[in-house]
Amino acid sequence: MELRNLKSFLRITELGSFAKAAEDLGYATSTITAQIHQLEDEIGTPLFERVGKKNVLTAAGRGLVPYAEQMMQLEQQIAYLGDPVQLALHGTLRIGIVESILHSMLLDVLGEYRRRFPQISVAIVTAVSADLFTMLKRGEIDLAFTMGHSLQRADCILACSHPEETVFAASPDHPLAKEKQLTLSQVLDHEILSIGDNTFLQQEVYKMAAECGKSVQSHIQTESSLTLMELAKRGAGITFLPEYVVRSAVKEGSLCILPVQDFRLPFHIAVFYHKNKWVTPQMKGLIELAKTSFTPQKTG
Repeated sequence: MELRNLKSFLRITELGSFAKAAEDLGYATSTITAQIHQLEDEIGTPLFERVGKKNVLTAAGRGLVPYAEQMMQLEQQIAYLGDPVQLALHGTLRIGIVESILHSMLLDVLGEYRRRFPQISVAIVTAVSADLFTMLKRGEIDLAFTMGHSLQRADCILACSHPEETVFAASPDHPLAKEKQLTLSQVLDHEILSIGDNTFLQQEVYKMAAECGKSVQSHIQTESSLTLMELAKRGAGITFLPEYVVRSAVKEGSLCILPVQDFRLPFHIAVFYHKNKWVTPQMKGLIELAKTSFTPQKTG
């Protein structure tokens, strides 16, 4: 049984398409098709069936997935025998990530990752969490760094996570900056710099505003947390962001966290991969760095 045939099989299950798998692996579609036919001849049963325009795994195909993944892992482990520090690892790691996590928490991790695995290319795409889960399902990314309440996904595996908090922040010159105690209703009477309708935080704050009979007054909206932070520093309004985003600005005195007594919006930063995805050594390396580096450090 050819390992390259199993690799092609796994890529088809991840991408859901013979043509996409062929393009990703650098084969002609006819080559991928021939490889799967060879596998089916060896096993003695079809691995895929056509349902509409999609190729869907048969029962035998679903049963083959974990065995194929184990064989790929064994192949990689054998390759390590002559290179225990894994410097020979190459290829591309595709990361999908919420923009605020990338700029505020992952840059140092990526720097260390490049030092440990210098021959691995890293491709990064930023998006909101809902879109990242769609990308995982389509096989467009290997790992997704998301934010939200739930750590349970029917089609994904949780690799690691840690808790965080949301805060309202404003310039030290803002009228509310000197208050020692505020309510959410008081904050919502002022201009709010919003983080985008499709984001987890925006949707949650909108719900909380409605519960206290208020609406969010906003004339500036962007999904860039860095832009919101800079606007807040310049007195353009109040913003609500993950605490880790504003941590440095608070320490340097260019922003302050507003003491909103009836507001609490906890969430988790979480790293997911698709349940059908073979966890490559490239993925494992970044997951391990994330586990050791994503430690909450609250502002004082």
